[in-house]
Amino acid sequence: MTLKAQEIFYLDPTPTDVTGPARLYIDLSPETISSWFEGCGNCDVNTFDDLDPETNPPYLWMWFRDGYSRPQNAQINGEDVNVSNGEWSASNPNMVLKQDENNENLWYFDFLGTSIANFYGLPAAELYLEDFNFLVKQIDGSDIGEGQEQKTADFGILPEPVGCFEKICPFPGTFFQDQYFVITYDNNKEEIPTLQNLSPGEALIWFRYKVNGGSFQVLQDESIGVMEFDGDGIFSTTMIPEQFFGLSDGDILDEIQVYITKSPIQAPPFTAPITLFPGCPE
Repeated sequence: MTLKAQEIFYLDPTPTDVTGPARLYIDLSPETISSWFEGCGNCDVNTFDDLDPETNPPYLWMWFRDGYSRPQNAQINGEDVNVSNGEWSASNPNMVLKQDENNENLWYFDFLGTSIANFYGLPAAELYLEDFNFLVKQIDGSDIGEGQEQKTADFGILPEPVGCFEKICPFPGTFFQDQYFVITYDNNKEEIPTLQNLSPGEALIWFRYKVNGGSFQVLQDESIGVMEFDGDGIFSTTMIPEQFFGLSDGDILDEIQVYITKSPIQAPPFTAPITLFPGCPE
């Protein structure tokens, strides 16, 4: 049986404000567990046969991306709380999953009562751009023989944004070069004095982008970057990236850097860029 990611694990609520309360739900039913181990050569398929919230609960092991070290502690309700994974042979007790009271196959993690952003020590914008990753394990995930560890395969989930919590926000967080995509700019959060209090028609969006592994290119026509005024200091640009950047058939859009400015673009104050990576085209 093939299961979709949202049928195995999901965030509640979805769309998810990563600066507010959220829960990660995971289905640990026998049929789901069996599907998880396909292609995972060092996972123990029998690890989760006897789960019990009191005597044998499952644990999460979480990370964000290669080279990023998640904080050991987070400030939660005025106290330092251990948010680390612990040791592979002895998970942090705070990383335990709780069983849903209405569905014994459904387990959840509420990020210790804090936000996902605080839990990871990252700005909201970064969490909407890239999956955070996890696996489920026994408190001791050690090898039980024949190279099998007491764990599942690795998984990732990308929160779906509900709005713009940073100054510049992409939506959706995972986008593709041949599909509609929106960039929102909140001028109310602008710290550069010469870019504050922009009127309709004043906010320009400027890009550097890479195609087919090449060097950065820029769009030359200033007018193409005029952002739509949505009211209350909010501006947006909607595009299909491959059309917006004039890509040819077979071109792959590798990376986009987004800046906000105003005219004249030849001598602008620029916002700090955000960097976006389109999903791989089918």
